[in-house]
Amino acid sequence: MKLILWEAILELKTSVASGLGFGHRHPLVALSQNFPEKYQPNDCRKGWYEVWEKNQYFRQNKDASKTFRMILPPPNITGSLHLGHALTTTVQDILARWHRMKGASVVWIPGLDHAGIATQAVVEKYLYKTKNIKRSDMKKSDFIDTINKWKNEKSQIIEDQLKTLGASLDWSREYFTMSKHHNRAVQEAFVNLDKRNLLYRQKSLVNWSSALGSTLSDIEVDNMILTGKTDIEIPGYKKKVTFGQIFEVCYDLEDGSAQLKVATTRPETIHGDVALAVHPNDSRYSQFIGRRVKHPLKDSHIPIIADENVIMDFGTGIVKITPAHDRFDYKVAMKNNLEMIDVIDENGQLTEQADEYAGLPRFIARTNIINQLQSIGKIKSIKDHPMQIPRCSRTGDIIELILKEQWFIKCKDMMAKAYKAVENGSLRLNPSFHNQLWFNWLDENNCRDWCISRQLVWGHQIPAYFCKKDGVTKWIVAHSEEEAKIKATELFGENFEIYQDSDVLDTWFSSALLAFSALGWPEKTADMKQYYPLSLMETGHDILFFWVARMVMLGLELTDQLPFEEVLLHGVLCDANGRKMSKSSGNVILPENVINGISLEDLNAQAKASHDAGILSDSELKRTTGMNKKLFPNGIPECGVDALRLTLCSHNIKKPTISFDVLECQQNKFFCNKIFQASKYALLMTDDSPIVVPEKFTVIDEWILSRLAWMVETVNDAFDHRDFHKAMDAIKQFLYYEYCDYFIEGTKRGFMSEDKSIVNSHRYALTKCLEVSIKILAPIAPYFCDDLYSRLSKKLSIFTTQSSLCESAYPDTKDLLSFRNVNLETKMERLIRIVLSLRSLLGSISDKSDLEGHIIVNNTEDLKLLESSKNIIVAVSKLSNIQIIEADNYKKCRNCISGSVDETAAVHVIINNETVLKNTKDLLERRRVKAEEKLQKLIKKTSSKKYSSNESEEQKKADQTTVSIFF
Repeated sequence: MKLILWEAILELKTSVASGLGFGHRHPLVALSQNFPEKYQPNDCRKGWYEVWEKNQYFRQNKDASKTFRMILPPPNITGSLHLGHALTTTVQDILARWHRMKGASVVWIPGLDHAGIATQAVVEKYLYKTKNIKRSDMKKSDFIDTINKWKNEKSQIIEDQLKTLGASLDWSREYFTMSKHHNRAVQEAFVNLDKRNLLYRQKSLVNWSSALGSTLSDIEVDNMILTGKTDIEIPGYKKKVTFGQIFEVCYDLEDGSAQLKVATTRPETIHGDVALAVHPNDSRYSQFIGRRVKHPLKDSHIPIIADENVIMDFGTGIVKITPAHDRFDYKVAMKNNLEMIDVIDENGQLTEQADEYAGLPRFIARTNIINQLQSIGKIKSIKDHPMQIPRCSRTGDIIELILKEQWFIKCKDMMAKAYKAVENGSLRLNPSFHNQLWFNWLDENNCRDWCISRQLVWGHQIPAYFCKKDGVTKWIVAHSEEEAKIKATELFGENFEIYQDSDVLDTWFSSALLAFSALGWPEKTADMKQYYPLSLMETGHDILFFWVARMVMLGLELTDQLPFEEVLLHGVLCDANGRKMSKSSGNVILPENVINGISLEDLNAQAKASHDAGILSDSELKRTTGMNKKLFPNGIPECGVDALRLTLCSHNIKKPTISFDVLECQQNKFFCNKIFQASKYALLMTDDSPIVVPEKFTVIDEWILSRLAWMVETVNDAFDHRDFHKAMDAIKQFLYYEYCDYFIEGTKRGFMSEDKSIVNSHRYALTKCLEVSIKILAPIAPYFCDDLYSRLSKKLSIFTTQSSLCESAYPDTKDLLSFRNVNLETKMERLIRIVLSLRSLLGSISDKSDLEGHIIVNNTEDLKLLESSKNIIVAVSKLSNIQIIEADNYKKCRNCISGSVDETAAVHVIINNETVLKNTKDLLERRRVKAEEKLQKLIKKTSSKKYSSNESEEQKKADQTTVSIFF
């Protein structure tokens, strides 16, 4: 659709000014002094956040009868915010501002997460890259001091970014997950769980990163998919390591009567083999069950056992059981009471159990073991093999499963309660299709206890104390060492050894408490009483289990209440090509680069600075600069905060993935500009006299006010259901097309008339729609709307004078109910279809100097509507010579092109110039042929037998829409 240009409006200034009787007080004078020449997104936000904070708009309103409560998922202090954070912030801020304008007291709490593993990893990289210092070279206290300095620097950057994004957070409530208060909450939660017999310490399999020297949670493990043989760069190895292969190793029966081939992808663990397992129903091997084989590299024999979980068609159908390094093998060993042999230690080296390979790094040992097996004829084949490689998301290290004594939380009963909360509807997941995933994860058959120990320096030290006396040992859980000593004295008397566990707690443990610890728990604070549980928890669906489920589990266990009433889950943010944004992909986009714009050279300079600080590896730097050139060959244009926010909520955030395209940000900047230009037009069309409701509205004014009422109702309903894209669709439908494209264009002739009743009707509708629309848009584009509203309020009496729209009530359907006229909307929709058909024909004509438009209708009601709206049709179509004719009285001209609206109406454009007529018909024929070809291809595609199974539902709908256009 065509933009309304200021230059076009100025062409009307003389005639309009005289027609409205502005005289010497022409608004252009005030306009030139007070209104910017053009929309500048970053100028319009200057000073507004300071106004909001100064007036304390973001604090709770104690006089409000209802409250809306949220916490912002705390950003990690690892670095600055990326677009994923911007999405979360925008969604929550829209809801916060909407609820405030609707009269609720909003409590929205900001915070920062210490992010144990992530922060320690990034600081270690920074120190090594910039100062060539390893953590092992530093005292623990010095390393923690370094992290605290890092935290102070990054926390200020993050706060500035959040404020730039317009986040209306109550900064007086800001928390940090390593504060004294949160440490007290963590201790209380740990002790409480121990008292409830929900804690235990046990040697069990854990994810281990030798590069970090710590256990990891599953979310910190990235599964790298390989289709075959692949060389991968691994920390600590000078050469790349080969993965994606499967080896057939021979095991001889004890009596030498047969040889069994066993397929394995991990020959480096062969010294930890304690058995071979086959399926009990596998006829190939059932005769061997209960017998023994000779270990290929050790002077020992291991049994052949049966297990129904062995997959018969994987490899050779025989599985080697290495229980200390594989979950399946561990379960089989536990069931059959087999020995657990550790062959890989915490440093990623082989243990003494590996004989001559002891002390070798695991992947160097692998090569040597393969060579030895080949030399003795025990490897029958080496083949390419698809597989998943578990990698540490922080270091790129290959994760090893090792047996280690750790603290665990018993989850079965807590998971059952969380499962039931969604099942009975007391907790709502939005969108609801996540319910099934919730049930799958929390099903008792999938229950796995939670390992909460981490071998880090940075984090909450576990409040557990090891006590020893005369060979007797005991772990004591206590709030402090003093409390632990009192308990130890009761057990041991005097003269015992005691020290605190050096491990720290999993970051997800402290994060799981935030819904209540951020409100003062474990103290019985007024905030806990008034604001707990939260109204909403909004976050990415990828941490539904790791964070949300655990918040529910611990919330129910420690407070006897659900921590929140609703969970809103958004998709993973991807680039314009649908690829997840990540450092490894090199496609991360920083919000400030979209807001301020940046050249390709400066984008690459940013990446180089991150590389020099140890944040990006060599390969990540190469990928990032490559993606920059591919995605942004001309850099990123300046779009502004409001355009960024508009773009983020223009997509259905509930889908699994959300593709972000900078081009959309540009388009949304143009959308803001369109409203800006419409505001200039409103100033031009209005003098200083009060704007009042007219005694009678013209048809077009009555229609646009009805559509305004529809838009307000639709947006409120969309916000209520968290369908932000539907709100944006309604706002753009109204402002872009109905208000600017039809209404403003259609009222220009009326404004030039000398009929004051028409002018007053137009003037009211023009300004009323603008005033309500800016308020409607305010939660989404707060800077733009506050700045624009304040400027217009100085001139237009229908705009109220206030410090900010934060003080305004949000437009409500009931306030506009009297404007709604569905019957008129239906009629005008038909008129618009006629205009669109006319525009379509005119778009095919190169020379429009000698044309006539004929609109043919075959019922009296349509004739009356179109006759009364002729000025609108002329203005919007830009064709001055238009006739509206009854079908019975019409004879089609030879020199015309035609378009059908429906069975009751048609449009014709008479082309008096023969050359123009011929060229136009030739063009239309070429288009018809192309359209026919496209239709035939689509029919062939949809008729294919594979179509239903291969195409997505989204694509099928798109194809159906295309077909419907032809028919």
